Formats: sequence, structure tokens, C-alpha cells
Amino acid sequence: PRAFGQALKRDRMADPAQLSSCLAQTVNPDANARKQAEAWLEQFKKSPSAATSVLALLTADGQPPHVKQAAAVFFKNMCKRHWDAEASEVTIGEDVKQQVRDNLLSLFLVVPESIQAQLSEAISIIASHDFPERWQALLPALVQQTGAALGVAPKDFKKGTALLQIGHSIFQRYRHEFKSDELYKEIKYVLELFQEPLLQLFSATLADLAGAQAAGGAAGCKLVVDTLTKLVSVAHDLCAQDLPEYFEDHLAEWMNGFVELLKYSNPALAADDDDAEPAPTSVLQAAVVESLALYMSKYEEEFQPFLGPCLGHAWSLLTSTSLAPHHDLLVTTSVRFLTTVACSVHHHHFAKTEVLNEVCHKIIAPNMQLLQADEELFEDQPFEYVRKDIEGSDADTRRRVAVELVRGLCRNYEVQVTQLFSANISTLLEQYKQNPAANWKAKDVAIYLVIALTIKGGTAARGATQTNALVDLHDFFSQHVLCELQAAATGAAPHPVLIADAVKFVSVFRVQLSRAVYDTVFPLLLSLLASPNPVVHTYAASAIERLLTVRDAP
Repeated sequence: PRAFGQALKRDRMADPAQLSSCLAQTVNPDANARKQAEAWLEQFKKSPSAATSVLALLTADGQPPHVKQAAAVFFKNMCKRHWDAEASEVTIGEDVKQQVRDNLLSLFLVVPESIQAQLSEAISIIASHDFPERWQALLPALVQQTGAALGVAPKDFKKGTALLQIGHSIFQRYRHEFKSDELYKEIKYVLELFQEPLLQLFSATLADLAGAQAAGGAAGCKLVVDTLTKLVSVAHDLCAQDLPEYFEDHLAEWMNGFVELLKYSNPALAADDDDAEPAPTSVLQAAVVESLALYMSKYEEEFQPFLGPCLGHAWSLLTSTSLAPHHDLLVTTSVRFLTTVACSVHHHHFAKTEVLNEVCHKIIAPNMQLLQADEELFEDQPFEYVRKDIEGSDADTRRRVAVELVRGLCRNYEVQVTQLFSANISTLLEQYKQNPAANWKAKDVAIYLVIALTIKGGTAARGATQTNALVDLHDFFSQHVLCELQAAATGAAPHPVLIADAVKFVSVFRVQLSRAVYDTVFPLLLSLLASPNPVVHTYAASAIERLLTVRDAP
């Protein structure tokens, strides 16, 4: 921080008062004032010490919080646009870059939390270009500072969490990058410095969790839970490419800790039913389950001894959740884990009839329901609803993960699952028949269950190409889908969601439908192009386009 102050004095263009004034004007409601300030800052960026000069404001006396916040955002954006010299017209000198690298982590530790968030992102951006070759001091300092915050009493969990977030922001790209010698060399370097301290901190913080709950107070427990979440996330990052030897040797310690976290419950941290954001414990447990899914999918042999207890506790956790929005993250993550197990050689965990029955009725069926948030999206943001469904960006929704679990179970237990859901579908259709206006959501679930049960394979171009022979697709269409399209044509449909479901059904199974069905549905789909509902007429247009690509009807 002192070095940044010296840079501010040296830079002739960076008059502190003028720099502060322009940064303050960037949030001025007056568009002209904003424009003038932004123009000055665009020129200021070209001065040699612009990066260090703006950082000096973060610890300067007398600067108001909104100016410091604007300075942090400006620095982050400057790093994003100009740190990479090859992709920028503004050059940040190597001496300035080195000064920033030498002092940025120290600065991060002394600024307020709101500014830390911006600096954390800036560190991540710089690290994506310079770590580890040109920033060799970062990781040792990060490990040392994290150990000092979390390894020695009195522990500073807030500081430790912030430092772990920096590590996670740097390491999380390991989850999706392609394998390369350069990548593996970097991961090896990180492991050599961090793998042992990480386990030590995880074990110590896990012990602190019980103490924090015994001491009472939600605030103290939340700090420990947030720290554990970051520790689990960093461990996931480091194992995403391959299972390191140290992690394999200490897998029991990690897995026993994961089980303890899945069992953890703290009413003081629970979210209210109307909360949209997940509770801290739900975020932590979702991170744990995500790690279990990684081990199940990539390190099956090493994970096998721990699968039973982990699956059992994830299952118990899942069945204790509600349909409240704050449980969405935990539910979707946990259902994906069950799907991973169901598709593996360890699918025998689902073989018993009572287990399949519980999965189908307590996990899949409830999460197939159209939630209040989905209904509001259909009505208030119809094009977003269409985008999520047609373009497949609904991968994180309860309904989509429930559909994937049905398909996963059908790989090995198609007869049993079909029989279980056939009874459920009949019940739902009977509920709808008794009162279509009030029970239209029951038929919505029934249609989605039939789609989930029937599709065994398909492509975007042709829809479903392989189907479950145990489902009488044509009978269901003629008895329960065609009537919705016909009712829509006369304006008698109970709800537009069911019209959209019926159109989707026709579109998905277009290769299986007979030529005679085409003759019947085409006039109905054409009439729906005039529907006042945006979802319905968009679905109808998409279905017509896709049906026209089918060359050989059965």
C-alpha cells in the first residue's frame, strides 16, 4: 500500500483530488457529468502509473467509501481490458505490473469487505495471465496468510474465507480446462504447496464447527460454515483433473469430514420458506455433494469404499428438503449425484423395489412439479421461459434434473420404473379429469413424466429417436395430448401451460408420429400461431419448423 502511495505522488497526471473527483462522478445521475469523468479516466489509463495510482486511493485518508469502491471497480476493469498487452491498446508497463503483483495481496488484506470483492476478482484476472511463472510470490503468501488466519487462535474466519476465495477464483478453471502438460505442471506446483495445509485447515475448521454451534450465535457458525464451503471448493478444484496421490492417501479423512458435513444441521442458520437464496448450510452441503459426484464419475474405484455412507446421507438430506426456492441448489446438486450413481456400475444401490419406490415418489415426483417461480416465468417473462426450455438452458432446474434421474434409472430398471410411474401418471390424469381448471398442474406433471419415461435417445435435429417400448406413445397422444391441442383451437383449454406441453410433446416425438397424425396436428399448430400467449405461439412455430424437417413419417 505504501508503494502505491508513492506511485500516486510520482504520476504527474494523477492529481489525487482530480482522480477522486472523476471517480466520484462515474456514479453521478447526471449523464453529462458521467460522460466527462469517463472521458478523463480513459485518458488517465494511458499514464504510466495509472494502475498503482488508483490503488493508492484505496488506503488514502479522507477518501469517502463510494470513491474507494469506484476506484476498486475501475482497477478491476482496467485489469480485465488491459493487463494482456497483446489484446489491448493501453500498455501497462512491466515495472508497474510487478509493483502491483508485489503489493496487491497485502492491500487486499487491509481494505473493507466490499472492496475485497473487487480486488479478489482483479487478482484472479491477473493470475490468469501471470500465475505461476510471473507471480511466484502469490501462492506462498496465500498459503501463509490463510494458515495464519485459520490455523492459529484467535482465528479470523472472515479473512481466511476471503483468502480461500482468491485461491478458488484462480484454481476453479482446473475444473473445465483441457488436459495439457502445462496445466498439469501448474497443478503439481499448487499441490506441492497447498495440499497438506488444505487438509490440516479442513480438519481444524471441521472441529471448530462443533465448538461454534455449542457456543451459540448464528453469526459465529456462519463464519465457520462459509470457510468450510471454500475449503471444500478448493479441494474440488485441485482434484478436478486427476486424483492427486496425497488426496488418495488421505481420502478417508476427506470423506469422513464430508459425511459429518452432510449430517450437520443448525436451525439458527436455516432459511425462511420465502427466501430465494440458499442458507449457508445448503451452500456448504451442495459443495460437498458436488465433490462426491466428481469422485463417483472420475475416481469410482477409490471412492467405492465410501459410496454407501455418502449416498445414504445425501439421500436423507434430499428427502428432508422442501419445494422452497432456497433448497433448489441443494436439490439439483443432490439429484445429479444420484443420477451419477444410477448410471454407474454401482446402480445396485437402487435395485430394491422399496428403494426405487422411494426415489420415484419422494424425490422425482415432487421435483417434477411446475413451481410457482416457473409459472411466474411463463406469465411474466415468456421469452425467457422459451429460451430455458427450447435452448436447454434449464439444466439447473429441479424438473430437468428429475427427468435426467428418470432416464438414469431406466438404463437398468426400465420395467420397474415404468410400472411405478404408470400408476402415478394414471392418478395424476384422474385428478385432472375430475377438475381440469383447478388440477391442470397434475396433467402438466403427467405429460413430463411420460416424456421422461419414453425418451431413451435422441438428437436436437430429430427429437426422440429411441423410445421405451413399454410406453404406448400413440395411445397417450390420442387420449391425452391431442385433446389439449383441439381445445386450444376452440379456446377451451384449461391453461396455456398445457397447450405448450402438448405442442412440446408433438415436437419431441415427431419422428414417432404417423403420417395421419401429421395431417391432424398441422392445422391445429397453424391455428396456434395466432395465440395471444407468447410461449404458445413460439412453441407452435418451433414445432412446425421441426416437423417439416422429418422426411419419412412412420
